[in-house]
Amino acid sequence: MKKNTLLAMMLLAAVILQCCQPADRTGAAGDTTTAVDHTRINSPGSAAIGDGIQTAMFLEKAVLMIKLETEWGRLAREKGGSLRVRNFGKGAEEELTTVKMPLNAIAAAKGLKLPDVLPVKEQVRLREMNRMEKEYFDKLYLKMVLEDYRKNIELFKGAVNSPDTMVSNFARRFLPVLEKRGLQAVHFSKRYR
Repeated sequence: MKKNTLLAMMLLAAVILQCCQPADRTGAAGDTTTAVDHTRINSPGSAAIGDGIQTAMFLEKAVLMIKLETEWGRLAREKGGSLRVRNFGKGAEEELTTVKMPLNAIAAAKGLKLPDVLPVKEQVRLREMNRMEKEYFDKLYLKMVLEDYRKNIELFKGAVNSPDTMVSNFARRFLPVLEKRGLQAVHFSKRYR
Protein backbone atom coordinates (compact mmCIF):
# COMPACT_ATOMS: atom_id res chain seq x y z
CA MET A 1 0.00 0.00 0.00
CA LYS A 2 2.83 2.39 0.89
CA LYS A 3 4.53 1.53 -2.38
CA ASN A 4 1.40 2.47 -4.39
CA THR A 5 0.99 5.73 -2.45
CA LEU A 6 4.64 6.62 -2.99
CA LEU A 7 4.35 5.80 -6.69
CA ALA A 8 1.21 7.96 -7.00
CA MET A 9 2.91 10.87 -5.22
CA MET A 10 5.96 10.60 -7.49
CA LEU A 11 3.70 10.57 -10.55
CA LEU A 12 1.83 13.62 -9.28
CA ALA A 13 5.14 15.43 -8.62
CA ALA A 14 6.29 14.59 -12.15
CA VAL A 15 3.06 15.97 -13.63
CA ILE A 16 3.39 19.17 -11.60
CA LEU A 17 7.01 19.61 -12.68
CA GLN A 18 6.04 18.95 -16.28
CA CYS A 19 3.38 21.67 -16.10
CA CYS A 20 5.95 24.17 -14.84
CA GLN A 21 8.22 23.73 -17.86
CA PRO A 22 8.43 26.52 -20.49
CA ALA A 23 5.65 26.56 -23.06
CA ASP A 24 7.75 25.72 -26.12
CA ARG A 25 10.52 23.21 -25.79
CA THR A 26 12.31 20.97 -28.22
CA GLY A 27 12.28 17.23 -27.61
CA ALA A 28 15.14 14.80 -28.18
CA ALA A 29 14.13 14.18 -31.78
CA GLY A 30 13.91 17.91 -32.52
CA ASP A 31 10.12 18.02 -32.37
CA THR A 32 8.45 20.91 -30.61
CA THR A 33 5.82 20.19 -28.01
CA THR A 34 3.53 22.85 -26.72
CA ALA A 35 2.24 23.11 -23.18
CA VAL A 36 -0.19 25.63 -21.76
CA ASP A 37 1.68 28.87 -21.18
CA HIS A 38 0.52 29.89 -17.71
CA THR A 39 2.14 33.30 -18.06
CA ARG A 40 -0.31 34.05 -20.88
CA ILE A 41 -3.26 32.73 -18.91
CA ASN A 42 -2.47 34.98 -15.98
CA SER A 43 -3.44 38.60 -16.15
CA PRO A 44 -0.64 41.17 -16.29
CA GLY A 45 0.83 41.56 -12.83
CA SER A 46 -0.47 38.23 -11.57
CA ALA A 47 2.26 35.69 -11.02
CA ALA A 48 0.36 32.80 -9.48
CA ILE A 49 -0.25 29.75 -11.62
CA GLY A 50 -3.32 29.02 -9.51
CA ASP A 51 -4.94 32.24 -10.71
CA GLY A 52 -4.37 31.19 -14.31
CA ILE A 53 -5.87 27.78 -13.70
CA GLN A 54 -8.90 29.35 -12.00
CA THR A 55 -9.30 31.70 -14.95
CA ALA A 56 -9.13 28.83 -17.43
CA MET A 57 -11.64 26.80 -15.40
CA PHE A 58 -14.04 29.74 -15.15
CA LEU A 59 -13.84 30.42 -18.89
CA GLU A 60 -14.46 26.76 -19.70
CA LYS A 61 -17.44 26.51 -17.32
CA ALA A 62 -18.84 29.81 -18.55
CA VAL A 63 -18.65 28.90 -22.24
CA LEU A 64 -20.30 25.52 -21.58
CA MET A 65 -22.98 27.22 -19.49
CA ILE A 66 -23.70 29.74 -22.23
CA LYS A 67 -23.82 27.02 -24.87
CA LEU A 68 -26.16 24.89 -22.76
CA GLU A 69 -28.49 27.74 -21.82
CA THR A 70 -28.57 28.89 -25.45
CA GLU A 71 -29.53 25.38 -26.52
CA TRP A 72 -32.19 25.21 -23.78
CA GLY A 73 -33.52 28.55 -25.05
CA ARG A 74 -33.62 27.34 -28.65
CA LEU A 75 -35.41 24.18 -27.58
CA ALA A 76 -37.95 26.14 -25.50
CA ARG A 77 -38.54 28.53 -28.39
CA GLU A 78 -39.25 25.63 -30.72
CA LYS A 79 -41.00 23.21 -28.39
CA GLY A 80 -42.49 25.23 -25.54
CA GLY A 81 -46.15 24.52 -24.86
CA SER A 82 -46.95 28.06 -23.76
CA LEU A 83 -46.16 31.38 -25.37
CA ARG A 84 -44.46 32.56 -22.16
CA VAL A 85 -42.03 29.64 -22.17
CA ARG A 86 -41.32 30.11 -25.88
CA ASN A 87 -40.65 33.83 -25.31
CA PHE A 88 -38.50 33.09 -22.27
CA GLY A 89 -36.46 30.63 -24.32
CA LYS A 90 -36.11 33.10 -27.17
CA GLY A 91 -34.92 35.79 -24.74
CA ALA A 92 -32.39 33.44 -23.16
CA GLU A 93 -31.10 32.43 -26.56
CA GLU A 94 -30.68 36.05 -27.69
CA GLU A 95 -29.21 37.46 -24.46
CA LEU A 96 -26.75 34.65 -23.89
CA THR A 97 -25.55 34.75 -27.48
CA THR A 98 -24.32 38.30 -26.77
CA VAL A 99 -22.27 36.98 -23.84
CA LYS A 100 -20.41 34.52 -26.05
CA MET A 101 -18.34 37.04 -28.06
CA PRO A 102 -16.61 38.78 -25.12
CA LEU A 103 -15.98 35.40 -23.51
CA ASN A 104 -14.27 34.13 -26.65
CA ALA A 105 -12.24 37.36 -26.85
CA ILE A 106 -10.94 36.84 -23.30
CA ALA A 107 -10.02 33.24 -24.08
CA ALA A 108 -8.21 34.30 -27.26
CA ALA A 109 -6.29 36.99 -25.35
CA LYS A 110 -5.18 34.34 -22.88
CA GLY A 111 -4.27 31.78 -25.55
CA LEU A 112 -6.98 29.33 -24.53
CA LYS A 113 -9.14 27.16 -26.75
CA LEU A 114 -12.59 26.81 -25.26
CA PRO A 115 -14.75 23.72 -25.80
CA ASP A 116 -17.31 24.00 -28.57
CA VAL A 117 -19.22 20.80 -27.81
CA LEU A 118 -21.39 20.16 -24.79
CA PRO A 119 -20.53 17.26 -22.48
CA VAL A 120 -22.32 14.02 -23.35
CA LYS A 121 -24.49 14.23 -20.22
CA GLU A 122 -25.90 17.58 -21.36
CA GLN A 123 -26.39 16.37 -24.93
CA VAL A 124 -28.43 13.45 -23.56
CA ARG A 125 -30.54 15.83 -21.43
CA LEU A 126 -31.25 17.98 -24.49
CA ARG A 127 -32.22 14.96 -26.61
CA GLU A 128 -34.54 13.69 -23.89
CA MET A 129 -36.18 17.10 -23.56
CA ASN A 130 -36.58 17.31 -27.32
CA ARG A 131 -38.51 14.02 -27.34
CA MET A 132 -40.79 15.08 -24.50
CA GLU A 133 -44.46 15.89 -25.00
CA LYS A 134 -45.24 19.62 -24.89
CA GLU A 135 -47.51 19.27 -21.89
CA TYR A 136 -44.58 18.05 -19.76
CA PHE A 137 -41.87 20.07 -21.44
CA ASP A 138 -42.61 23.48 -19.92
CA LYS A 139 -42.54 22.35 -16.31
CA LEU A 140 -39.36 20.29 -16.65
CA TYR A 141 -37.67 22.95 -18.77
CA LEU A 142 -38.29 25.63 -16.15
CA LYS A 143 -37.12 23.33 -13.37
CA MET A 144 -33.86 22.57 -15.18
CA VAL A 145 -33.29 26.19 -16.17
CA LEU A 146 -33.89 27.33 -12.61
CA GLU A 147 -31.31 24.85 -11.29
CA ASP A 148 -28.82 25.86 -13.96
CA TYR A 149 -29.26 29.59 -13.36
CA ARG A 150 -28.63 29.14 -9.64
CA LYS A 151 -25.35 27.39 -10.40
CA ASN A 152 -24.40 29.91 -13.07
CA ILE A 153 -25.10 32.91 -10.86
CA GLU A 154 -22.87 31.43 -8.15
CA LEU A 155 -20.15 30.83 -10.75
CA PHE A 156 -20.28 34.45 -11.91
CA LYS A 157 -20.48 35.82 -8.35
CA GLY A 158 -17.24 33.99 -7.60
CA ALA A 159 -15.63 35.32 -10.77
CA VAL A 160 -16.43 38.92 -9.80
CA ASN A 161 -13.68 38.57 -7.17
CA SER A 162 -11.15 37.08 -9.58
CA PRO A 163 -7.66 38.61 -9.47
CA ASP A 164 -7.78 38.55 -13.28
CA THR A 165 -9.27 41.92 -14.21
CA MET A 166 -10.56 40.72 -17.59
CA VAL A 167 -12.49 37.91 -15.91
CA SER A 168 -13.80 40.04 -13.03
CA ASN A 169 -14.94 42.80 -15.42
CA PHE A 170 -16.63 40.23 -17.65
CA ALA A 171 -18.41 38.68 -14.66
CA ARG A 172 -19.50 42.09 -13.35
CA ARG A 173 -20.86 43.00 -16.76
CA PHE A 174 -22.90 39.84 -17.31
CA LEU A 175 -23.88 38.82 -13.77
CA PRO A 176 -26.91 41.17 -13.89
CA VAL A 177 -28.07 39.47 -17.11
CA LEU A 178 -27.95 36.07 -15.41
CA GLU A 179 -29.62 37.38 -12.27
CA LYS A 180 -32.43 38.90 -14.34
CA ARG A 181 -32.95 35.66 -16.24
CA GLY A 182 -32.78 33.71 -12.97
CA LEU A 183 -35.51 35.89 -11.41
CA GLN A 184 -37.66 35.40 -14.49
CA ALA A 185 -37.14 31.64 -14.23
CA VAL A 186 -38.20 31.73 -10.55
CA HIS A 187 -41.29 33.76 -11.48
CA PHE A 188 -42.28 31.43 -14.31
CA SER A 189 -41.58 28.25 -12.35
CA LYS A 190 -44.07 29.31 -9.64
CA ARG A 191 -46.82 29.22 -12.26
CA TYR A 192 -46.01 25.63 -13.23
CA ARG A 193 -45.89 23.98 -9.79
